[in-house]
Amino acid sequence: MSMPQIGVELHGVTLNVSCDFEPLLDYLRELLQSDVRPVWNAPDLDVTGIWRLDPPIAGQSAFSEARGAEGFGTRMRLADDALVWFDTHRDKDLQLRFRRCGGQTQFDVDYWYHPLPEKLARYPDYQHRKFFKLARYLVHFPVAWHLERTRGWTAIHASAVAAEDEAVLVAGPGGAGKTTTCVGLMARAGVRLLTENLLFTDGRHVFPMREPIRLTEDSLALLGDGHRRTLVPLGLGGGAKGKSLFRLPDDETSRPVRPVALFIPRFTAQGSVTAIAPELASELLGATNRLTLELNDFSWYTAALDLLWPAAGHTVRQSSVLARLTAQTRCYALGIDRRAGVEAVVERVLECVGWSQSAVIRSHEACA
Repeated sequence: MSMPQIGVELHGVTLNVSCDFEPLLDYLRELLQSDVRPVWNAPDLDVTGIWRLDPPIAGQSAFSEARGAEGFGTRMRLADDALVWFDTHRDKDLQLRFRRCGGQTQFDVDYWYHPLPEKLARYPDYQHRKFFKLARYLVHFPVAWHLERTRGWTAIHASAVAAEDEAVLVAGPGGAGKTTTCVGLMARAGVRLLTENLLFTDGRHVFPMREPIRLTEDSLALLGDGHRRTLVPLGLGGGAKGKSLFRLPDDETSRPVRPVALFIPRFTAQGSVTAIAPELASELLGATNRLTLELNDFSWYTAALDLLWPAAGHTVRQSSVLARLTAQTRCYALGIDRRAGVEAVVERVLECVGWSQSAVIRSHEACA
């Protein structure tokens, strides 16, 4: 019996997603919205999701064995063109399989849903939280891996805003102030939000991950009603506690932009901006990525794929992307004094970038 499925297109990468649990597929439709397409005849990637209510047999993979598969460590079985990963490093209820069949790259995602009663009591949207997490494995991670391999893009944990074709990046671990800083910048006329969490770069331009925007009520209050209306509410749960999900208008995310400044924030006793060397900024970006759960999960995910389908020179090329980005972009350490408020941070950033108030207003008027 065939499963329901949807077509998806992100940054020109095409994939079909099949799933045996219709509510999960409906959630993906609402989450992805304008990126949903009719089912492709020959997609770049093919993904299948299994939503399991009964436990898999203890000690066995949820997937049928590939011919010639042998144990590889304690968590994987590896064949010439297939890898099964059970008991994954952060979620024991998630199993993955990667394979190629007839030239088609296929990703299988098996999840056992068995929430504890206290979890359901604490999080009324608990099922949607799991849907949101599975969207990474069903859509965003396969696409990100494909973009790494075919275009040399790499992912960065950063928020970003743009004025016309210039972008400002604010990179750092969760809670470092990057989203608040970018929302404060977005409140200026002519500055638009690109992403508040993850982005891609080829070292010369940046591209949003095209995942939902997640904002707290405090962040929304910074925007005011006018800028808040530029965000399209999704009406879905599952993003994070205390955060609402939004998407950007389609024309806001369709074109690449050139980064002109990169800020790496930290909270300090006094506000400051200090130029840092590109080589140091590249190292800090790499460290930030490793400290971010989503990209840490993605790193493990791509490591498994590299075991199955290694590509000579791939690791070196990926590290060179960050070096190229920081070499062509002005890089700064941004000291944030929380007592001084967001406006003081915004003024420092604008002064470094050279986006005068009159310039961003002209940009806003040109786009209106």
